[in-house]
Amino acid sequence: MDATPPPLRRRELGRTGLSVGEIGFGAAAIGGGAVVDGRGVGYGATNDAESLAALARAFQLGVNFVDTADSYGMGHSETLIGRAARNAPKRVVVATKVGNVRRDPEPVRKDFSPDYIRQACARSLNRLGVTCIDLYQLHNPPREVIEDPKTWNVLRELKDQGKIAHYGISIGDPAEGVLAIERGEVETIQVVFNLLKRDAAKELLPLCVKHGVGVIARVPLNGGLLSGKYGPGHVFPENDSRRQRYPPDKLAAELQRVDALRFLSENTGRTPAQAALKFCLAPDAVSVTIPGIKTPPHAEENVAAAAVPDLTAEELKRIEFI
Repeated sequence: MDATPPPLRRRELGRTGLSVGEIGFGAAAIGGGAVVDGRGVGYGATNDAESLAALARAFQLGVNFVDTADSYGMGHSETLIGRAARNAPKRVVVATKVGNVRRDPEPVRKDFSPDYIRQACARSLNRLGVTCIDLYQLHNPPREVIEDPKTWNVLRELKDQGKIAHYGISIGDPAEGVLAIERGEVETIQVVFNLLKRDAAKELLPLCVKHGVGVIARVPLNGGLLSGKYGPGHVFPENDSRRQRYPPDKLAAELQRVDALRFLSENTGRTPAQAALKFCLAPDAVSVTIPGIKTPPHAEENVAAAAVPDLTAEELKRIEFI
């Protein structure tokens, strides 16, 4: 790849005042894979040297937004990001998340109590090597947490103390994002949005535009399935969470839908992964999408999506029927 690709287009992250490149760095995978309580956690084995090289390459190519969580590798992802960001050519906006408690060999549990959030924030600051976290996000909280005023009070407290600059929420169900906006608190919402999972576009994305809430499109490659790199019969390793998420029958069904989307990358100048990223970036509501990156070539392919053609209106219409 050319060492000087076209610069990433910048987008405003809602009303935060932060300007971010439209393609970010999803850092769940670099936390490393593990098997906890018989289930895979993470995205398979990683190598720290390669993870640091991937971060460095992404920053060199203009990526300035990284999303992680304190539970990714039990903080290991944050530690690597802290090391890499200090050596980046330009300032990096770092977003992390709180609420998923993971301690080997225990299964993941949730904790959104104010005391835990305060303690977890202090640990994240230490691992990242910063005095203020750019964006602090609740990590897939249940509805009762979203509705609890104490949740937002502690985040306002951390912001007032200068420990976090902005706060938001990462959700699974778009309805949870609607609820968070109704609370009037969030500056950003991170939601699953990709070619195969498009529910967020119905109500949540227009509501985010109306209220100036920045949207972070997560899982843009649907766990890598939209990259075109996996075929029927593929078996993920034991230390990869996709092993449970995609048993053989479900994997085959998902890959059938992926196959129906090949028109987006055939003779278009886009790879399947780049077509998937372009879809995520088509709505005005989306500020940034965060594909998972484990290696420098992953970073290069993702960033190169900035230079390929946008999806056409005809292509976007055809997607609706898949």
